[in-house]
Amino acid sequence: MLRFALKLFYLDNYEGFQRQPGKETIEGHLDFALRRAGLIQDLQSADYASAGRTDKGVHAIGQVIAISTQKKPIIPAINAYLPKKIVVWALAPVNKEFHPRYDALSRYYRYYTVYRGENLEKMNKSAMLLEGIHDFRLFSKKRPGTNTIREIYQIRIEKKDSLLIFHVIANSFLWQMVRRIIDALLKVGQGEWYSEDIEDLLKGAPKANIFTTPRPVDGPGALILWNIEYPFAFQYDEKGLTLVKELLQKCLIEFSLKTCYSRDSLELFERIPK
Repeated sequence: MLRFALKLFYLDNYEGFQRQPGKETIEGHLDFALRRAGLIQDLQSADYASAGRTDKGVHAIGQVIAISTQKKPIIPAINAYLPKKIVVWALAPVNKEFHPRYDALSRYYRYYTVYRGENLEKMNKSAMLLEGIHDFRLFSKKRPGTNTIREIYQIRIEKKDSLLIFHVIANSFLWQMVRRIIDALLKVGQGEWYSEDIEDLLKGAPKANIFTTPRPVDGPGALILWNIEYPFAFQYDEKGLTLVKELLQKCLIEFSLKTCYSRDSLELFERIPK
């Protein structure tokens, strides 16, 4: 048996990543495509594993899965059985013990939201408090028995045009951890919280009115699993890359049209006398 890591791109308009009975999920589509491409009989016998399970509405550029199979995967053959918004675009031969979750060196998420005048200096100062090894219990959704100690390698916040982009890199993440970190930093930037509130959350002793909530992943916010680092390089598939670029170009055209006619319509209504 051979083992391979596969790198995925997806725009999540499904019911999340993990397979769920009676629901359309990314993992469900992968199961179908890998079987139809003749690579596996089922996920269990192929020792299938994923690097993580993104929630509904979360997109990915660099999600990674692994399968064991009798032959080298042909990426166009897999993509032929996937919906257009899910694309395999790279692979790597790995050892038989490889697990995409436990063998990852780091995970990198980006969160995009609209800039509303937040104080970037205060946010970056608070972000530095979150870097390093901490207990992120109060920055995640409770899951009994879960080890909540994580190490954040870097948090960087940039303003690009009318948007804020949060770059968060860590060894691994807890459930909702990224979105709750963004929530805390935005509250600091908007003057609702102070750096001391971030410190109190890390200590597990915040004031009564200080708690995090997950920021949205549709409409006013977008969360993307940008990349997962491993101690090896992936081999890119030209046809897979072409599919990803075509999909992104289509999205750009659609959003540019919506932006243009929404702006013009708003200007029309603003000129109407009150």
